[in-house]
Amino acid sequence: MFKLSPTKQRDLTEVLREVVNYAELEAIAVITKEGLHLAFFAAGKVDSDLLSAISAAILSTGEMAVDKMGFEKLSEVIVRGKSGYIILTDAGKFVLIGAGREATSLGLSVRVLRAYAKRVTDLLSK
Repeated sequence: MFKLSPTKQRDLTEVLREVVNYAELEAIAVITKEGLHLAFFAAGKVDSDLLSAISAAILSTGEMAVDKMGFEKLSEVIVRGKSGYIILTDAGKFVLIGAGREATSLGLSVRVLRAYAKRVTDLLSK
C-alpha cells in the first residue's frame, strides 16, 4: 500500500487547491493506478472511494485500448455525460482526476490538469 508522508500530503493538497483555483471542478483527486485515493477534494457529495475505483477501471480500459491501437502511452481519458464530465490525466505512477458540470469549462480543465499532472508526478516521485 502506498503511504504519503505528512509533508507530501500537505504539498499534494496544496497542488489540488491550486488546480481548483484555475479550473471549475466539483471534485479533484489523486489516486494510484490501482484506485487508492491519496488526496481528494469535492464541493458536494462525492464518494471518494467510488470515484477512485471507477476511475481506475476506466483508466485500465483506456490504457488497453491505446496499447492495442498502437497509440503509445495514454495521456488522458475524458468521459462526458449529459450533465458533466470526468477527466483522468496521467501523472506517472498516479492519476490526477477532475470532475465538473460545465461543458464550457472542459477545455480549460483539460489544459490545467495536464499542467498540474507534471507537478503531481514530480512531487510524488521525490
